[in-house]
Order: sequence, then structure tokens, then C-alpha cells
Amino acid sequence: MPGSVGDPEVLTPVELLRSLAVFAEPPGPEHARLTEVLGLATAPTSSDYSDIFLFQLYPYASVHLGPEGMMGGEARDRVAGFWGALGQIPPAEPDHLAALLGLYVGLAEREAALGGAERTLVRQSRHALLHEHLAPWVFAFLHRVGELTEGAYGSWAALLSEVLRHEVVAFGYGGDALPLHLRLAEALPDPRTEGGKAFLEGLLAPVRTGVILTRADLARVSGALDLGLRAGERRYALEHLLAQEPAAVLRALAVEAGRQGAIHETRRTWLGSVAAFFAQRARVTKTVLDELAVDGGAPLQAAEDHPTHGGEASLGASA
Repeated sequence: MPGSVGDPEVLTPVELLRSLAVFAEPPGPEHARLTEVLGLATAPTSSDYSDIFLFQLYPYASVHLGPEGMMGGEARDRVAGFWGALGQIPPAEPDHLAALLGLYVGLAEREAALGGAERTLVRQSRHALLHEHLAPWVFAFLHRVGELTEGAYGSWAALLSEVLRHEVVAFGYGGDALPLHLRLAEALPDPRTEGGKAFLEGLLAPVRTGVILTRADLARVSGALDLGLRAGERRYALEHLLAQEPAAVLRALAVEAGRQGAIHETRRTWLGSVAAFFAQRARVTKTVLDELAVDGGAPLQAAEDHPTHGGEASLGASA
């Protein structure tokens, strides 16, 4: 049980999750109080929130589990269906991290208040929520939050990951059954057979690549290679980078895929088939990127000019 941040003698796992869920929403007056309760160093600011959740990493299951790598779509519909199966009206953003954590906390509280068969059913629902809609994406997401910020949200991500890992281990999560999101996930299109446009679209979908590619990653690549980086959504910026030095950019992205794949591997002992799934996807992505780099990126030249997608622009991604 987490003890490095906050006081485990005061906060139960459910209380920790309830408090931590608030930090996935824009900062308000209660954040200062919760910062003290959780023992975090500083309270997040609106600027901190925008920098990490509006321009880098999006706290929505559909972004990480959907084939488009954007909010909405079939992945969100599956999450909304889960809310409905529990007899609840889905909120406007049923796949937002704060909403999913709030639902998990509510189920845990109901489980504690019930007995017998009713308690068993609620516990099964809580396990299904964790297995199907949280664990497949949240650990990689939180790890990347910690990589991109050392401030309030870095500490928040570390503590939330620790608490959720405790929940996963308590349920004995690391089995062979894949969540439906992953069973239905298509692989990354190979541009040599399916065209450059499909490949570039798939490259920004974590469930297809095993890689969460952020604006910060593209900025790092552009800086290392002394290339220009255009403002705008990731797809547009990525196309511009590839147009300048395709082989070098592809090699840099392959390195990143290998790095994130190795991190997925570290979770296999407790996250089981989910970690293995994403590690395998990252390995395939790295292989394809390396092979394309050897070819000089020629297959990508079929990619069409691409206007801003609404899915990212709605998150402020054009900034």
C-alpha cells in the first residue's frame, strides 16, 4: 500500500483514489486542500493543467484505446456501454479519467456496504472496470505524465499509479484474458502495403503502436536533428518533420518505440497479457520504423496533406 506520499494511516485506498481523481480535472479551490492532504509538494496551477492535459497527454480512455488515437469513437461507446450496464446514465465524458476513477470509488463504496451475492456482483463490476477500461491504458499514461513534468502532476501520477497497481495486484489481474478494447484493436498499417496516409494516422494511436507519442517527443526529435517543428496538431507536425529528413526522423521514432516497449515489459509480472500486448505492439512498431528508415521513408510520400483534425483541436492541441 502506498506510504511514500500522504499518510496511509489516515487515507484508505478508496479515499486516496477519490482525492486523486480530482487532480484529473481543472484546478479549483479544493486542489490546495487536497495537495496538503496527499502530501504533495505544490498545488497544480491552471497553466500546469493545460500544459500536460490539453497539449501533451489526454486523460481519456478513447484516445489511448481507440484506433483513431482521438477522443470519442467506438472506444468511448464501449465505456459508455459499461456505465449503462451498471444502470447508470453515462456522463458527457464517460471515458475521462476522473469519471472512471469516480465510478471505481463508487463501486468500492457500494461493495463495502453490501453483503452476500450483492457484494460479489458489485466486486465483479469493479474488477471489470479496472480490467477493461482503466488498467489497459492508465499505467502507460501516468508514466508518461511523470516523464513530462516534475511538478505537482508528476507527484500525482506517481501516487495514482502506485494506488492503482495495488488494486491490480489485489485482484490478481495478470492473467491471459485481454480486454475487449485490445482484442478488437487493429495493428499499425504498413505503408508499404496500405499507404503512407493510413500509416501516419495509425502511428498516433497508442493501441495500434504501443507508443504514446506527444508533442514533447516531436519537439525533442526536431531539436536533436536541427529541424523545424510546425505548430499545430501532432499529425501535421509529424508530416512536416518527415518531409524534411524522413530517414533520420523514422530512426528517432524507432528508438522511442523501443524505449516505451521496454517499459511495457517491466509491467508484465503484474499486468500480464495487457503489458505483453503493448510490448509486442511497440516491438512491431520499432521494426517497421527501422525498416522504413533503411528505405529512406519512400513509402510515406503517398501520405496526403492533412488539415487539422477536430479530435485534437477540441483539446486545444492546435496551440
